[in-house]
Amino acid sequence: MNRFQKISDLLDEQLKIHNKLLEIETKKTEILTKGDIKALDELVTTQQPYIMRANNIEKQREKLQNEMGLGDLSLREVIERHPEADILNRNYSELSDVLSNLKKVCERNQKILGARLDVINSILLNTGAVNSKEVTYTKGK
Repeated sequence: MNRFQKISDLLDEQLKIHNKLLEIETKKTEILTKGDIKALDELVTTQQPYIMRANNIEKQREKLQNEMGLGDLSLREVIERHPEADILNRNYSELSDVLSNLKKVCERNQKILGARLDVINSILLNTGAVNSKEVTYTKGK
């Protein structure tokens, strides 16, 4: 098996994992909207092995590219510069689409979570439960 085929196989595996992560993040949107903390905790626990696996596969791909002398190139650059890497084009395109969708869903979830934290902080401040200087949860940028 040539090395570009090995990279293709790794990208196929990444695609499956990121599709699963997209499915989980979509479920997370529903859970965040409902405010079901227990379900959110369970979902985050379910999500962790997929994230770890995706990171592991990415490290394998980077290692393989380094062994091929292509470590300084992005995947897109490898495809553009090496005709024999054309088999990666489909994988790259599909993975890019899934990652783009995953990013959008994660950003939406972050906004929902930020809004929920704002409400909680407002309630705490309005009830005098905490001093405004003591609030530790802030919405990220």
